[in-house]
Amino acid sequence: MPESPAPELGEQVIARILLRRMHDEQSLIAGEREAVSYRVAELMVSAKDLYSQYLPRLLKEVESQHTLEDEISGLRMALLHLRDLVTDFDNAFLEAMYSERKANPEMVYDPWKNSEQEDEWTAEDLGLSEEEMEE
Repeated sequence: MPESPAPELGEQVIARILLRRMHDEQSLIAGEREAVSYRVAELMVSAKDLYSQYLPRLLKEVESQHTLEDEISGLRMALLHLRDLVTDFDNAFLEAMYSERKANPEMVYDPWKNSEQEDEWTAEDLGLSEEEMEE
């Protein structure tokens, strides 16, 4: 897939591919797939911009008329934007998982707990050694 100079087009392509895969694998509820796939696409495009635009300027691999301090200030703004995108993705994904579990309550709890000891956690369940478990 050729790179597009327009980030919106990149987001649309990524979101469409993820949406198709989610549909094919019946991942999440149909109504939530679009939001999650778009949020992932936003993150990927933003991360690509960090690597392909900001990093070369910081390392002086490409000419820039800005000082290093200005470049770092710009990077800070891009990172704050990325943080907001991560929060948006997290909210969309948690909402999608909540909706999926609400629609399918019988599937909420996967068999991850030791069925022989329903009331107690084992060291293995918690990823601890026996010594750590005793503490």
